[in-house]
Amino acid sequence: MTYWRGCNCPHSQILSLTADQNYPAASAYGAMFLGSSSPLGAKLIWKTSAPPRVKFFFWLVMHGRCWTADRRFRHGLQDTNTCVICDQEAETMDHILLGCSFSHEVWESWIRRLHLQNDVIVWEEMAMQWWLQNRKMVPKSIRRGFDSLFFLIGWMLWKERNTRTFNGVATSAAQLGAVIQEEIDAWCLAGYKHLRSLVALL
Repeated sequence: MTYWRGCNCPHSQILSLTADQNYPAASAYGAMFLGSSSPLGAKLIWKTSAPPRVKFFFWLVMHGRCWTADRRFRHGLQDTNTCVICDQEAETMDHILLGCSFSHEVWESWIRRLHLQNDVIVWEEMAMQWWLQNRKMVPKSIRRGFDSLFFLIGWMLWKERNTRTFNGVATSAAQLGAVIQEEIDAWCLAGYKHLRSLVALL
């Protein structure tokens, strides 16, 4: 096989030459990613048992692409970055998913119901890092179910934030907990078996 080293490429990518003396598009595409690395947890997002739209949402979370109040404030699109839920802290994704007093109450309720209070502790930090650390704390038999639960609760907290932001309608933590239970039931009926194994602890 013949190789060509692109002199003008910043990383001197190597393209493979086919038998008919052409450079295939696949070779050029693959060369674009030489030396690249995926963000921590990127592959696990797509392996998590959850609907595609929820996995894509967490892909945006990982890359900081969700339009929170803090991001809109930094772009000059609104006058304040205060969390619409608690009205106390800056509304970042880490805050919405873990740090907000409302989110904390929702999480604590589910952790107690699943008897994971000795394994999982909720505190505000980078949401994806928190997930990757705490999934290792739960028994391996329910770890993938915990992944699904993290995605589900995070998704529902984001939807609650959007409902408050755009519709001016708020629910209590207990009410959202009931909605989360309905969503869990729907996911289980849809065939997300790992989540079903986790909720068997209830």
